[in-house]
Amino acid sequence: MKYKWWMLFVSLVFVGQLPAQQNPDRIFDSAIHTVQIHPIGQPLALPIISLNYGNSLEIKFDDFNASYQDYYYTVELVDSNWMPIQLNDFDYVKGFNQNKIVKYFVSNIASQKYFHYQFTFPNANASPKLSGNYLLKVYKDGDKSNIVFSRRFFVVDNLANINAAVMEPFDGDISKTHQRIKVSVDTKNIPNFQNDQLTVKVVQNYRYNDAKTTATPSFMRNTTLEFNNEGELVFPAGKETRWLDIQNLLLRSDRVEAINNKERITNIIVRPDGTRANLLYSIFKDLNGGFLIMNTESLQSEFQNDYAKVLFTYVPKNNIPYLDQKLYLSGALTNNVLDQKAEMQFDVKRGAYQKTLLLKQGYYSYEYILRDRNAPNDIDDYTETEGNHFETENNYTILVYYHAPGTRNDQLVGFVTINSVQNW
Repeated sequence: MKYKWWMLFVSLVFVGQLPAQQNPDRIFDSAIHTVQIHPIGQPLALPIISLNYGNSLEIKFDDFNASYQDYYYTVELVDSNWMPIQLNDFDYVKGFNQNKIVKYFVSNIASQKYFHYQFTFPNANASPKLSGNYLLKVYKDGDKSNIVFSRRFFVVDNLANINAAVMEPFDGDISKTHQRIKVSVDTKNIPNFQNDQLTVKVVQNYRYNDAKTTATPSFMRNTTLEFNNEGELVFPAGKETRWLDIQNLLLRSDRVEAINNKERITNIIVRPDGTRANLLYSIFKDLNGGFLIMNTESLQSEFQNDYAKVLFTYVPKNNIPYLDQKLYLSGALTNNVLDQKAEMQFDVKRGAYQKTLLLKQGYYSYEYILRDRNAPNDIDDYTETEGNHFETENNYTILVYYHAPGTRNDQLVGFVTINSVQNW
């Protein structure tokens, strides 16, 4: 009986944590800006490292407190759905799981004063012992309850050989607007393999919130599982993302309508956007929703780049707001999370949606997404704002998880990233 009550208690606690765990890329302190986590030297890559091959993640962020803060970090192993699991730190971390961030720089040119902090993981103090999904938590003064931000990352143990391709959907109604992902997984190197314990997740570009999941193979051939079901791994193709170049806060690039440098922080007005759904498709190189912190002035980007208040405007058809849908500004510039911080607000006088973001000098890509007010968890809808074209260049990351019998954790046994254009 005690065991049942304990399991009920744990379940209630986990349910209470569900919203936070499903969107783990969060900032809890308004002084924290421009959080980045990526493999060293690959600022546009997903934060994935190998369990056995020594590559590391670089974590960076700016603190507008503009004075030294005593920051620490921990990592937490979670399951494939970003939910907590019952394991002790020592089960999945080699070394110490409370480490101080000691490397920082003081901004010395920017009008917006900040301290820039950075560190790498794994390092001499801490490294992962198990593969899977992890949460990085940064907090103040050694107090683990005083979290300032959290970010997800992945540790992979490459046991599965994955082949994947972007295909045209069989359904004629979506064959020119969507992309279908075909995946095959060779499991021969997974110890004690049982095929009902394998899960495949596919992420389009950087949008984890719309990842597709399947655990049902179309068929099995020897040790290879084929995932090719028509209705499961299909994504709206969207269109090449919009862009904004603010590498120089004195220069009006082609997407900038006006710059006001008279205030302490530069104000930038972006040229109004509108629907691209009816425009002919044209391919150009984009960042698929990512951004790069950089400048055209040969400065040290990390701690000399300045910040600007950037006003985005979207003008709907006939200046009429969407009654049953919310409009979001989507991309890494809003953490790829469709929440209140990304939601555009309709201005009746202007007949347009607007959103102001505080952005560091760099090159940004973004898009506009509609979501049904009554079904906020539905997949992104580009139909009205961007349009969908099968030819669109997208990155797809395939993550393969295995839950071995008798264990509590979901192993990440393989991953691969493919590109829809290079696939043709």
